[in-house]
Amino acid sequence: MKKGLVLFLAVLMIAVSFMSCSNKEAKAGAPQKLTVWCWDPNFNGYSMGKAVEVYQASHPDVEIEIVDVPDNIEGKIEAGLQAGGAGLPDISLFQDYIIEKFVQNYPGAFVDLKAEGIDHSQFAQYKVAPMTDGDKIYGIPFDTGSTGLFLRTDIISAAGLNPDDYQKSMTWSEVIALGEKVKAATGMPLIAYDNTSFDFLRIMVQSTGTQFFDNSGNVMYDTPAVKKSLAYIKEMDDKGILFMAEGWNNWVAAFNNDQSAGLMNALWIIGTLKSKPENAGKWMVVPTPIVEGVANAQAASNNGGSSWYVLSATKNKDLAVDFLKSTWAGTTPEALGFYNEILKGAGAMGTFLPSRSGSNYTAKDEFFYKSQAVYKDFSAWMEKVPVLYYTPNYTAMRTALGNAMQGMLSGNITTVDGVIDAAAAEYKQTTGN
Repeated sequence: MKKGLVLFLAVLMIAVSFMSCSNKEAKAGAPQKLTVWCWDPNFNGYSMGKAVEVYQASHPDVEIEIVDVPDNIEGKIEAGLQAGGAGLPDISLFQDYIIEKFVQNYPGAFVDLKAEGIDHSQFAQYKVAPMTDGDKIYGIPFDTGSTGLFLRTDIISAAGLNPDDYQKSMTWSEVIALGEKVKAATGMPLIAYDNTSFDFLRIMVQSTGTQFFDNSGNVMYDTPAVKKSLAYIKEMDDKGILFMAEGWNNWVAAFNNDQSAGLMNALWIIGTLKSKPENAGKWMVVPTPIVEGVANAQAASNNGGSSWYVLSATKNKDLAVDFLKSTWAGTTPEALGFYNEILKGAGAMGTFLPSRSGSNYTAKDEFFYKSQAVYKDFSAWMEKVPVLYYTPNYTAMRTALGNAMQGMLSGNITTVDGVIDAAAAEYKQTTGN
């Protein structure tokens, strides 16, 4: 009897041990999966897909699903956070200007990637600032919105001027002088301006390193940088140097269809320029003009950009971190090669500084005047972009100031001080501050 019981227990233990080992082997062999949310299949979705290819080459058991969320991705993330993390992805893309709102309103929502060993000193520092909270850094920077002034060399030549004389860093006063000459000789405004957008003014202000908020989060409209930038815009409008367009499509038509001799924006507009192949060889791009009379003003600024974040609600934190670290912060030939590939394939210039050794970063571009190596120039300007802090009230700030600017351009507000007063009043009405 005892021998039979002993034999039974021994067999049972062997069976349990076998089942345990089988389960572990099955679990170890089971595919691992990450889910990533982003919003543009032809840009950030394409770029993330190339990162996935790099990672899966050495991790074939990992499945990474890229989900296109074209509308209100931030609202969906916010709803998930309010629901305790339900339905959220492992990794999501956020626009740089909105992430401070999430960091402050939802403490602990994101994994501290600095603590996970990411070396953020290897990225453009203006990208790192908005994702930093104290000694924690939550994101992996993605693309740059490094800006420049795009000019049509054929129109400058038609004005009796040599384009080579303007292939340099200029002040806004010099740009205005150029615009007056082009306007007088050709009748054409120098710069296409979207009067529904805040971006033109923001590019100017950021180039000086000036913030829209103080360290306590109070809005600051009445600064030398804001006043000087508004004065430049008013002067250009008064002198007919701006071609006023309402909305994106009309703005694009203005510079692509010979209604203006240039525009100011980020490098991602290059794809839109190239949609008019008949303009090949006619465009050049020069550094963002300098706002005079403001300390620390630079010939560099930014417009747009986004970064990747790991949600703390993920059950796959280690895998998500390893994926981002190996690709977007990786220095292997494969990782650096994918950065080079997305620059050519999608016009996506990463902000990982070691990636700039790729051939596409230094190549000449036949679409531009005298085959200018535009990506080499933009990557050099990127390093000089001053940091801009956004705060949770950034959207309210830009809406109020944008509305006041429209009042100035329509003639309803006649002075720069009037613009600042109107913006401050609307901001206070909206936020109570």
